[in-house]
Formats: sequence, structure tokens, C-alpha cells
Amino acid sequence: MSEPITTGSADETMRLAARFASLLEPGDTLALDGALGAGKTCFVRGLARGLGLDPRLVSSPTFVIVQEYQGPGARCTLIHIDAYRIHSPEELESAGIEDMWASDAVVAIEWPDRIEESLPSDRADLLIEHVSETQRAIRCVSHGSPAFRQRLDAAWKAARRACAAPSSSAGRCPICGQAVAGEERTNPFCSERCRMIDLGRWLDERYVVSREPARDADEHEGDV
Repeated sequence: MSEPITTGSADETMRLAARFASLLEPGDTLALDGALGAGKTCFVRGLARGLGLDPRLVSSPTFVIVQEYQGPGARCTLIHIDAYRIHSPEELESAGIEDMWASDAVVAIEWPDRIEESLPSDRADLLIEHVSETQRAIRCVSHGSPAFRQRLDAAWKAARRACAAPSSSAGRCPICGQAVAGEERTNPFCSERCRMIDLGRWLDERYVVSREPARDADEHEGDV
């Protein structure tokens, strides 16, 4: 089980999720567990940003159960599920949720405990805890095959490392030193190649996390 990361604002939570999403692959499933207002939907907005989608389009899917987000230039589709209103296997089947595990999309599920028996074995559980008015503790627990767990654990460590660095509008790629614009999709890396080199170093255990992410006084958003 990973060490929790404490974020101090909605922006930090989104930044963490975006870094994590930039290392995910189509077909990955994330189960977001947390109390009402913990920041689950805020995390999904960060996932959208990291996949190259507009985070402003993401809203709580409570009343429609499933929402899909696509866009030109996006790495893949994001499927956002709110299982709060699912009460039986029949409802799960009628919503077509089980078919989504085999899709070429990143799937993020809120209230996963409602459909726990139907969740895929290869998945990452994101546990979001309310620490204070502005702080959230976020932990990633991967399940499934050894190869999947190794990849997701490495991606989470890489996201943690990226968020430990001070945020800036521009910087330099930690792999090759080339300048990187703040809005670059692969930020803090200059390219997909450097991003994968960084992930490979995590897989080889050549990196360690030395400090917690920076914090600020901004307020968190709720799950609305």
C-alpha cells in the first residue's frame, strides 16, 4: 500500500490526478473511494486534464450514472461512472457498465463499493480522505496481476514526485533539460519519450520520494 499524499487545495488534487493520468493506459480502471465532498469529482477533472481533455466538462454524473468525455488530441476517452444509485446486478447490466471494463478508455468510478463484486481484478483504488477544510490525503492501492500493479505503482510514484516539485508556468524537462511550457500535455516532461524514460526509472527503482508536496491555503472543491 502506498504512502498517502496530502494535497492542500483543489488545484493540487487536480495536478496530482493529471500527472497520474498522463501515465495511464487505455483500459485502466480507477475506483475513487471517499466521503461526500472529499474531492472525487475534482480528482476526475484532473484525470481529464492529464488525458488531454477539457476538465471544465466534467461534472458529477449522479443522475445519469455514466458520462463519457472525448476530444480531439486526447490520449483516450474518459468514462466517468457514479454507482451511488446502482442497487442490483440488473441495473448494472442495463447501464452497460460491465462492458466498459473491456473498452479502450480510462474508467473512473465514484462509489465503487456499490458494484464491488463486478469491478475488474486489475484496477487501482484511490482512497481520498478529508483531513481539513483545505487538505485531502490520497492513497493509491493497486490490485490484480503483478505486471499491472508494478505499472500502476510506478505511475503513482512518478505522479507523487512531479507534485513534490513547486508548480510553475514553465520549467525544464527533468530528463533532457529542454524548456517545457506550463500548458504542455506531457509537463513536466518535454515529450512522450522523456515521460516514458522517467516511468522506466521508477520501474527500475532508481527513484525515491524525498518530501511531501507543497501546500497552499486554497479551498478544496466538493463532489458537485
